[in-house]
Amino acid sequence: MQLKFGIREKSLLPLLLGLAAIIFVLLFIWQPTQLEKAKQDFIQDQTNILKTLNPSIIQNILANDLSELHRVFENSLLIHKNEWHYIQLNNPDHKQLYPIFSSKPEDTSTLVKINLIIEENDEIFGYITLYTDWESAKNKELKNIYQLSLFSIFLFSIIATFNFILQTSWIFAPITKLKNITSQISKGNYAITFPAISSNDEIGELSHAFKLMHKNIKAYQSNLEQTLDVLANEGKRLRAILDTAPDAIITLNKHGIIQSFNHGAENIFGYVADEIISKSIKILISEDITKSHDHYMSGFKNTDKAIIIGKNRELSGKKKNGDTFLIDLSINAKTINGELLFTGVIRDITERKKVDRLKSEFVATVSHELRTPLTAIKGSLDLITKGFNLELPEQASTMLDVANRNVERLLKLINDILDVSKLESGEINFLIETIELAPFIKNITEMNQEYAKKYNTTFKCINCNNDVNVNVDKDRLEQVMSNLLSNAAKYSPENVPVEIFTSVKNGIVRISVKDYGPGIPEDFQDTLFEKFTQSDNGNTRQVGGTGLGLNISKMIIEKLGGKLGFETIIDKETTFYFELPIVKNI
Repeated sequence: MQLKFGIREKSLLPLLLGLAAIIFVLLFIWQPTQLEKAKQDFIQDQTNILKTLNPSIIQNILANDLSELHRVFENSLLIHKNEWHYIQLNNPDHKQLYPIFSSKPEDTSTLVKINLIIEENDEIFGYITLYTDWESAKNKELKNIYQLSLFSIFLFSIIATFNFILQTSWIFAPITKLKNITSQISKGNYAITFPAISSNDEIGELSHAFKLMHKNIKAYQSNLEQTLDVLANEGKRLRAILDTAPDAIITLNKHGIIQSFNHGAENIFGYVADEIISKSIKILISEDITKSHDHYMSGFKNTDKAIIIGKNRELSGKKKNGDTFLIDLSINAKTINGELLFTGVIRDITERKKVDRLKSEFVATVSHELRTPLTAIKGSLDLITKGFNLELPEQASTMLDVANRNVERLLKLINDILDVSKLESGEINFLIETIELAPFIKNITEMNQEYAKKYNTTFKCINCNNDVNVNVDKDRLEQVMSNLLSNAAKYSPENVPVEIFTSVKNGIVRISVKDYGPGIPEDFQDTLFEKFTQSDNGNTRQVGGTGLGLNISKMIIEKLGGKLGFETIIDKETTFYFELPIVKNI
C-alpha cells in the first residue's frame, strides 16, 4: 500500500520541522552557550572575591607575617568550603608560601582553575591559584535552562496546533472540493456543477479559474477535430516539401541513428527509407570519415557541445552500391519532446567540384599563357624608357608610362591569381622556419617606407618589441605584411602615420596594422576576404589593386596555423591583424 502524503501532512511537516529545529537549537546551541556564559560569570565572581583578599595579603607579606597570612587563607577556605577546594600562594619568585603540606585536588569536569596576580601600584607581591568547583552553580543554571526550554517547546506546540487547525479549515477543505470536481472533469463529466467557494483569497481565485477552464474546455472540444484536421493537412504538406526537395534531408538522434530519410536522400544514396531507418549514419559515409564521426559524437555526449553544428563540411559519402562521392553536409540540432534530434542536409557536390577543378585549371593555364608575353612586353618597355636613353616626345613618354603601369598591374593580377590557385590546390610548399618577430617587423616596415611616401604617409612601429618567436614561411609572411601595409597606406589620410603594434596573450601573438582612414562600410564587411573584392568607401584617391590581396593573405595565415581579421570604426579607423602561435625561444 502506497503511503499517502496529502496537503494536511505537507502542512504539518513544516511545523514538525520547526519544532525539531527549536529543540535542536535549545539543546545544542542555546544550552551550551548559556552554560558557558554561567561558567564565565562564576569565574568572574570568584575572581572578585579573591581580589577582596588582596589588601590583607599584601599587608602580611610586607610584614612577613606568615602565620597571619595562613589564617586569612584558612578562614577563606572555611567560608567558601562548598566551592573552594584548594588555594595556593607563591611569592614573586614563584616560591610557594601557602599551603605548606596539602596537595592539589584531582581534576573533575566542574573543577575550575583561577589565576590571580597580587599587585598594587604596578608592583607584584605574589600569585594566587584557586581551584574552585562550580557544580552547584551549574546545576542551578541547568534547571533554569530546562524550565525555559520546556516552556518554549510547549508554547510552540500550542501555536503550531492552532495554525494546523486553521490551515485545515481554510485550505484543505476547499481544495478537497476542487480536487473532486477536477477528478470528475478528467473523466469527461463536463456537466458537473461547481460548489460554491466564497473565499476571497487565492483559493477563491483558483475556484474561479477552474470554472473558466471548464467553460473553455467545452468550447475547445467543439474545435478539436477541426484543429486535428488542419494539423494533419499541415503534416502532409511538410512531408510533400521534404519528399520533393532535391537534397537529402536526414534526421538523427544523438547516438547517430537515422530517424527519417526523404526521397532526395533515396535518390542520392540509392537506399529506400525502410532499409536505412534505425541504422547508424556511418553506413552513408566513407570509412575514412567514420573515425572523425565517432570523435564528434563522443565529444557531444561528454560535453553536450557539437563543434560541427551550423557549419558546412565537405565529406565523402557512400552509396548503396559502395561508390563514394563528394557531399556537402550541414547539420543543425533541435530538442523535440525532450529528445535531441540532428537534421542533416546533404548535397551531392561531385559536379560542382569538377567545375571548380576545371576553372582552376583554366585560370592557371590562362595566367601562364599571359605572363610570358607580358613579361616580354614589360622588358621592352623598360628598355625603351630607361635602357636606350632615348629623348621621346612628352606625349609618347606619357603613353609609355601608362603602358608600363598597366603591364605591371596585369602581371601583379596574374601573379595573385596564380597564388590563389596554388594555395587552394595545396601546390605551394611552405618553408617553415623559426624567426624572431620584432626584428622581422621592423625590417619589413623599413622596406615599405618608400611605398608609404607615394601616399604622403609613413609606417610607425608603436609597440613592436615583444621578444617572441614564431614558426612561419618568412617570404610568405613578408607578402602578408606588405599587403596589409600597402592597403593601410592607400586609405590613410595624408600626413597621418600608419601604426604597427604587437600584443601577446595566452601563447598567441597578434600583429596589428592600424590606419585612420574612412573605415570599411558595414555592408561590405562580410565579403571583405572574398576574391576580386575592393571596398568603395568614397576615398577620392585611386587606390588600385587586384582585389585578391586580402584573400591571399587570409589563406597564407591560415596555412601557418593562425587567423586574420579586422576591426573598424566608420569614418575613424581600421585595424587589420593576424594572430600566430608563439614557439619557445631559439
